[in-house]
Order: sequence, then structure tokens, then C-alpha cells
Amino acid sequence: MTGTDENELLDAKKIQDEFGLSPSRLSELYRDRATTGCPEPDHVEGRRRWWKRGVIGPYLARYRTAKASQSSVRPSLLDGPRDRLLKTSDVAKILGHKRTVTLLGWLQDRPGYFPAPDVVETTEGGRLRRFWYMGTVSDWVDQRPGPGNTESKTRTEAVVPTEDGDPEELLDTKQAAPMLGYSSHLELNRAIARGILPELAEPDEVVHSDKGLTSNRYKRQRVVALARARQQAPASSALAQGRMEAALHALRAAADPNAVTVTALAEAHPGHGSTTAWKNSIDEARRTIQAG
Repeated sequence: MTGTDENELLDAKKIQDEFGLSPSRLSELYRDRATTGCPEPDHVEGRRRWWKRGVIGPYLARYRTAKASQSSVRPSLLDGPRDRLLKTSDVAKILGHKRTVTLLGWLQDRPGYFPAPDVVETTEGGRLRRFWYMGTVSDWVDQRPGPGNTESKTRTEAVVPTEDGDPEELLDTKQAAPMLGYSSHLELNRAIARGILPELAEPDEVVHSDKGLTSNRYKRQRVVALARARQQAPASSALAQGRMEAALHALRAAADPNAVTVTALAEAHPGHGSTTAWKNSIDEARRTIQAG
């Protein structure tokens, strides 16, 4: 879930902001709801539709999981010597994806799910070029649970980190996602990137692999504090008042009011709103102070 109020009504624009689904794709899912399973809107005014966050969020998580599991491997493209190098677009095509974004998303957000590149080159412009041996991709396809493998596999469920562990322990987004109510680290990373969770805008550590990949890490105490704040969040009006009071206090106490940032306020007051909400509160607080 990407918000604090499950009953809040979201229109197509807000759904795009929180879940990364374009309004046009949402319209398609609703149009074809007999086959896509898209829920009926909770509120309709003319041609505009609104869904409760607690309804549309879980649906999109289920839809994306099902869609990802249905990617069809094209075994005919695996013919060839095992030591043949395949570029990213070739691998994506073999796995049945039209674009490379899915494959790159696996590497960035799902460590260990797909093998790291066998060869990495850096262009003169600083871009990374990744290559896999045919044998590496073929072996992964053979062992992959789900489509592409007709043999049953025993999958070990990931253990959700507990809240009472070492507060200084660093957690990656894969571990933090279920603690924060997200169905996957992909959704958590998307929420952070879109400013929905400004509390996690700055990681405690960035881990760089020898394959040119990066992974953000957060202290358990930060994740736990945010999770509890989201679970206990009051009504939106109370959150707005809390942001306003926090912004006023910070601006009045700061030697340099320009040094008051969204990130600092959000980390000090977890669960109080998105980057946009904090920016609006800071701006309103500045106007209040200037008006005397």
C-alpha cells in the first residue's frame, strides 16, 4: 500500500502518482474488467472515476504479479553456442519482453532473482553495457519457477525482518518492502522515486556491486519508525496540521530558513505525507511567517 488512508479516494492522476499506472492503461483495465478483474470504482462523477486506495492498490499488485508470471520465454532464440554473448535487448527478447526495462528492473530491484551480467563494459559516454552468455540465460530459464519450466519447484518464502532486531542493521528495499506494507520492493522503490516516501529519500548506505549495480540500505530503526507511523496515521486533516506546525517550528528555529528541507522534516516526522505535501506545507508556513 502506498498511502496511509485506505479509504481515501484516488482518481486516475493520483493512481498514476502513487502506483505508476498511466490513466490510459487504467482506462483499458477498467474497459476490459471482465477479463482483467479491475474493480468497479467507488465513486463516479460523469466520466471521472475514483477508487479507494485500499481497493485499487492490492488489485494492481495482484495484476502486476500475474502479468510478470505470464511472460513467455522464447526457447527458439536460445539455440546457439553457450559461450555466445547476448546483449540486454537480446536477453529481454528471449524472455518474452518487448523492452529491456523489465530485465534492468530485476537487476536493480530484485537482487539474486536474475543472474548478474557475465561481462560489463563502460562506453566513452559513461554508460554501462551488459552482456550474458547464452549458457547463463539458458540455465536460468531451465531453473526458473513458473512459466518456462514444466517441473515443479520448491520455493523458499522470504522471511520478513522483525521489528525487534538490531536497530542499526541495514535493510535493503526487498527486506523493507513488506515491513512498510508494499507487495514488492519494486513498488517501494517506485514510491521512493516518486516522492511518496520522502522519509527514505536519503539512504543510510549505498552498496555498489562489482557488476555496476547499486542498492540502497536503510537502518532498521528508520524503517520501523516509518512503518509504525503509517499504521497509526491520523486523518488527513490532522496530518496537514502536523506538517504545518512542524514547518513553522523549523522555520522559526532555523538560523537560515532556506536550510529547512523536505527530507529533514519528513525524517523527523515520519508518515506525515509525500514530498509534495511537505513542500506545500513549508510554502504555506513561509507565507504565514512573512504575513506576521
